[in-house]
Amino acid sequence: MDLARARYLVSPAGKSALASLPAGLPVESPGRLATALRRTFPAAEASALAEQLTLRARASRNHGISREFLYTAEGLEMMTHPLVAARRADRLAGYEREVVDLTAGLGGDLHAVAARDVPCAGLEREPATALLAAANTGVPVVRGDAAHPPFDVARLAVVLDPSRRAGTSRTFDPAAYSPRWDAAVAIATSAAAGVIKAQPGIDASYIPPGIELEAVQLGTSMRELTIWFGQGAEPGIRRAVLLPAGETLESNEPEAPPEPRAPATFLFDPESCVTRSTLVRQLAHRLGAWMLDPHIAYLSADAAAFSPLAATFQVLEALPFSVSRLKERMRQGRWRADEIRRRAFPVEPDEMRKLLGRLEGDPVTLLFTTIGSQRTVFICRRLFAPA
Repeated sequence: MDLARARYLVSPAGKSALASLPAGLPVESPGRLATALRRTFPAAEASALAEQLTLRARASRNHGISREFLYTAEGLEMMTHPLVAARRADRLAGYEREVVDLTAGLGGDLHAVAARDVPCAGLEREPATALLAAANTGVPVVRGDAAHPPFDVARLAVVLDPSRRAGTSRTFDPAAYSPRWDAAVAIATSAAAGVIKAQPGIDASYIPPGIELEAVQLGTSMRELTIWFGQGAEPGIRRAVLLPAGETLESNEPEAPPEPRAPATFLFDPESCVTRSTLVRQLAHRLGAWMLDPHIAYLSADAAAFSPLAATFQVLEALPFSVSRLKERMRQGRWRADEIRRRAFPVEPDEMRKLLGRLEGDPVTLLFTTIGSQRTVFICRRLFAPA
């Protein structure tokens, strides 16, 4: 977004114009929306207002809540989900320190901290984004480079969310982040308290040893790895976090034995936050289950158990994998594949559906995996915790 547009949007005239817009405008069609608004506003203003209404509608769909933020398309894509930001802010508020978000963006994390009456400020390198962030949060947002923060971080709690964009494309190379990954770690380490938000798939070699690590999932979506430093951090702890349930699992909990055992009547498929934080054996102990293979996350047990951190299935049949054999057994059982899951199996679920073709009958879940060297399919019924 250019600076002139940002200045208009944060001005009294821009705020008044946005507030005056009626409900029911065609936000699903930016072109039609801008045309409608040009009947009332000059072209540049109509374009700016249309963009905001379109982005607010997108934010409402993505986040499940409506709020009167000012957005940019790139900033919205990078913004922390409000539930994730709220959980982080609750923890930061307990530190009783001023919080500075060194990568403020549009102010998603900063807004959550400010809402808890914690003294805070933001740093943002893009001038237009800094203007919008200040308007969104109501706290100071200064321009600057997170790699060289104009603050005494040794007395602060700092938040860092390194940008994973290089020009118009996304980058997965931490050396290309802004600030660079090594710089972000150095800053967080030197702060009184620090937290870095990392992409869920970052290579483990980039995670500093001995820190506290959280794998944060919202619904079915892995959102981030959260790395904590300094005050309040628990060195060496790994934690799976599932929102909005608020369910957690920690590395200091008891583990099931590593030795695999044969599958029994019930199977469990752990959530992504569990596997990403390498806490499968801790979950197995919690469920009274065991491993099927040292390298596969599916678990098994003789009795059903329920946790938000895993899906529970009753095994109806287990077969060595063969498309023809599976199709024949599905027809015999009058089953159809309602859901297909896989771990350590070479065929994608969509491709497997095509291979199986049209089947009629009761809905079942197919779990495909490789146990030892044997490719196996489990025909299962999904179970849910009693109400």
